[in-house]
Amino acid sequence: MEVFARDADAYAVVADPAFLDASVIARLYGVPAQDVQFYRIPSLNVVKISFPRPVVQGSLRDHDIHAGQHHVPLAMLAVPPVT
Repeated sequence: MEVFARDADAYAVVADPAFLDASVIARLYGVPAQDVQFYRIPSLNVVKISFPRPVVQGSLRDHDIHAGQHHVPLAMLAVPPVT
């Protein structure tokens, strides 16, 4: 998933490992922290977060085949104010 920031100031907040790191994603998504990878791309004001899906895409246990609702736990995370 990707977190797009509106500008460099907002990017500084969401890219800060003190705010968003593997342990936060592990807690939100119930995945091992060691499986979470971050790609911080300041030239685009984007943080890409990658981790394995808990079930195989398209399998009988997959309730979100296109990962359309995958962002919800992250979207519910309170973001510190941008100054």
